[in-house]
Amino acid sequence: MSAAIAWVCGLWTLGGAVLLFQEAGSQPWWDAVWVLVLALLAYVGLVQVGGLSRARMVAGVVLVVFAGMILLTALTGWPLGPVRFTGSPVLRVGNFFPLLPPLLAFCLLTLCQRAFAVACPGLGPTALAVSVSAAFTATALNASAFLSDARLWWLWNPWGEGSAFLPAVVGLLSLALAGFFLARIYPEDTQMKLTRWSPAGAVLLVLNALFLAANALHFIGRL
Repeated sequence: MSAAIAWVCGLWTLGGAVLLFQEAGSQPWWDAVWVLVLALLAYVGLVQVGGLSRARMVAGVVLVVFAGMILLTALTGWPLGPVRFTGSPVLRVGNFFPLLPPLLAFCLLTLCQRAFAVACPGLGPTALAVSVSAAFTATALNASAFLSDARLWWLWNPWGEGSAFLPAVVGLLSLALAGFFLARIYPEDTQMKLTRWSPAGAVLLVLNALFLAANALHFIGRL
């Protein structure tokens, strides 16, 4: 089942490349479908490894942590730095809190965890958490142009302002620390690995390809 969902995720993500050539924020319904399908893939993978009750617990904790970080940042500017969450017109609470960013963070972290658990089964808990945290943070940073320039999920451009550079670094470190500690609550995958590829890993590569394309266009547009 997860392989079929992964195909849908990958194809839908590839279709998002068309949005890079349209007006910023076009087709907001694409965002909601994209994240919900990603969340389904991530959650199904968790259920297959840890069972339904463990999957619910992990998903709940991860969503609460990221939602708390986003809410705190929206109110105080800390810990994620100079970012103002605008969210998507769809899936918002009280026209204030966007649901898609924390849900996407859950998707990315879970995809990273599943990809490394399958690709590197010999990693211990600490090494696995470090690898997952690094991949998660790199993917989130790679997604910044796509989500803040093409999709307008948030407004975040600290690199052009010297006074905002340090808060931006603190924000990335906060994501890395959150990813490290959250990665340790995922159930251990003790199943025999017959391959080093997983549906989660394949989708993660497609996601990063889309984000790199957005970065390239953003860079070309600034020349």
